[in-house]
Amino acid sequence: MAYNLGINLFANYLQSASFSLGYNYTFVELKLDSEVDENIFRVGGRYTLPVRAMSGELSLEIDAYAGEYTVTASPVVGTSESTDIAVIHPQLSYINFSRTFYLDLGYAYSEYDSDSFYDVEVGQISPTIGFGWNSTSDWVQLRGYFISIEQQTRLLNDDEFASAELSYTHWFERKAAPFLDNVRLALLAGERVLAVDPYAKAVNSVNDKETGAVSAAAQWTLSQSLKLMLLTSYEEYQNDVLADDYESVLVYGNIQGQW
Repeated sequence: MAYNLGINLFANYLQSASFSLGYNYTFVELKLDSEVDENIFRVGGRYTLPVRAMSGELSLEIDAYAGEYTVTASPVVGTSESTDIAVIHPQLSYINFSRTFYLDLGYAYSEYDSDSFYDVEVGQISPTIGFGWNSTSDWVQLRGYFISIEQQTRLLNDDEFASAELSYTHWFERKAAPFLDNVRLALLAGERVLAVDPYAKAVNSVNDKETGAVSAAAQWTLSQSLKLMLLTSYEEYQNDVLADDYESVLVYGNIQGQW
């Protein structure tokens, strides 16, 4: 059994600046009566500057994450191991004024520190390119993840990982609410571990390798200020320590309000 709860708050100033806060809690019940609790807090900011010489906008975005990942081997006895999580993720992006071409380059530095067992440093470079057409109703985007890990205790056979995520989004014609606003399909290929996802504003803190994934999402506009998003995904993982491959199926819901 597993579940996840989270909240994100965004404050925008005109079209030039924004500030955000987030909190995410994850619970996973494992075999042999063990369980995982994870608490992660996020603070972020974004500044956008129009550059007419480039016929577009440049944006600098920075997100910082801090939290704790606790594995309890036996809830009855209370034996547990905690890992501190700290992440900084700056990202520079460009989009043209017609909203048909997009580029970004992100870098994430992550630390996972447990006093007695787990000490890992992670560097991630994530370039992205995107194209829009059909009056920006259709959008395709390719994001790469190039991850390098320094392990004090070797839990992974390799130190370098690479993957690519291809996504397609279609926006429907706006109507009187409620209506289906957009749908999104995504495919991940390659190997990704301890990744920071700038789209989802999420840290993947489990040290199992993600070797492939496919997801589908749909978002409805329920009213002028309220939206509902539903997502389902299928993911494949590999645990090097146990030499075990396994799959994960996720069903996710998101409610977004604006005022």
